[in-house]
Amino acid sequence: MNILYRFLLTLFILVFVEQLKAQNDLQSKGKEIVLEEVKISSKKERRKRKQIQKLKDPKWLTVVGTKGFFTDNKSAYIANNSFEARQQYNGRALNQSREELVYGNIGINRSGQFDYDRLETRVVQLALFRPELDELEIKIAASCDGYQDIQYLFLIESDLKLLRKVNTIDNFVKGFKVTDPTVFRKMEFITNTLCQ
Repeated sequence: MNILYRFLLTLFILVFVEQLKAQNDLQSKGKEIVLEEVKISSKKERRKRKQIQKLKDPKWLTVVGTKGFFTDNKSAYIANNSFEARQQYNGRALNQSREELVYGNIGINRSGQFDYDRLETRVVQLALFRPELDELEIKIAASCDGYQDIQYLFLIESDLKLLRKVNTIDNFVKGFKVTDPTVFRKMEFITNTLCQ
């Protein structure tokens, strides 16, 4: 009986020790998973911080005091290929050679109008990420038939405040931007007066 008792006690201790080891292994794996999640989230945060830093200090911006300057060259744009623009452009595509179709409309969208999406994005970006700016002076250039047209767009502090009210940094990073109608009309007017 004494031998049987010792055997059962030893067996119980071995089973108990194995269960403790299994539980410990499970907990350590859980900690590894948690640590990996922390590493992933911190990696995402680092990437987001780096992206925000790039948005704060764009290469195309020149700042003097509280005034920002940049050039928006419409001739450097690639033609916008949206579905609506393609529908409007379909009729004209039949009368052009392939070269004219591909290279003849740089800087305009497929409907034949100058595109102001990049300008809008840059203006909203500066309004959000450079709150110290009180004024923006934007030189808008476009190559016309044999000459280059230049227009200037001035956005003052009240325009930038309107943009800051309707936009957030998180939404902008996700690709969403909203332009106040007053500011949008100014951009649209200047863009539509190019090559007139």
